[in-house]
Amino acid sequence: MSGPAVASERRVAIHPGFVKTATSTLQRHVFPHHPEIAFLGLPAPTAELEWAIRHLCQADSTLFEAERVAEVFAQAAAAAPPERLLLVSYENFALHESKDRGLVADRLVRLFPQARILFTIRRQEELVTSWYLTKLRVRIKRKAWIPFEEWYWSERREPHRSILDDLRYARTIEAYIELFGRERVHVVPFELLRREPAAFAHACAQALGVAPEPFARLLAGKRENAAMSQTYFDFWRRFGHLLPRRLVRKWARRMPMHQGPPVRIALPEAIRVDIGRLVAEDNRRLAASTGLDLAGLGYTLEPPAAGGPTATG
Repeated sequence: MSGPAVASERRVAIHPGFVKTATSTLQRHVFPHHPEIAFLGLPAPTAELEWAIRHLCQADSTLFEAERVAEVFAQAAAAAPPERLLLVSYENFALHESKDRGLVADRLVRLFPQARILFTIRRQEELVTSWYLTKLRVRIKRKAWIPFEEWYWSERREPHRSILDDLRYARTIEAYIELFGRERVHVVPFELLRREPAAFAHACAQALGVAPEPFARLLAGKRENAAMSQTYFDFWRRFGHLLPRRLVRKWARRMPMHQGPPVRIALPEAIRVDIGRLVAEDNRRLAASTGLDLAGLGYTLEPPAAGGPTATG
């Protein structure tokens, strides 16, 4: 059962992720402070709104409280300045840990049928290593270190329960295009943020329909979830298994995690090939549908037909 549409007379945008694409930085430093945005995302200003955002992607269809979710969002919209864009942002909308990405998209379109959609994406090989390091932080504190290769092939056994299920961006983006319309769905690569932060900010602002200057100013120099340092990584890789659990839990919390150059995970050739096999055709479809130069940004694309331009691998 679906609830009623919310704030049909208001400008609305949805930022469904993907993870590890500066989502936390945008949610903490840009979206809540932009003068043209009323931020309806996490961290949420009320417990009710936080519940509604999480419930959208966590609730089983038999337990989904559509009317209550709609009411919570309606109240949040009514409390926001009427001239501002309502922006709903939560990277778990497009994460494998949610119930179903297509189901979440359907719930969102029923709530906000006229919304603009902003997706931020990242080269899959880097997303996988970044996700590994994110999960490794918790494993270190539990004295459960796992090498990258072992972790990857373990995840590969059940990809539908892992980050590997999130790497084919085109499938998810196409679901939103079908529901919201092609002209409302926009895709911005994370790589722009590294190469030209102002261009990334401008592209995101344009997708949302807000002024790019304050967006770029708020984003400049900001970074949440700083990378683990090589020193921290090397220490726990070499010595973590030798320490008593009591010390591991204590030191892992107190040692500086981010001081020094960030850790670099060298992608083994077998894993690089495996990821490429998984994403190459999907990336080709996404490049074709969006017009983005994904090959030029380092994404692995399926080779073109004979006589076509060479793709980057």
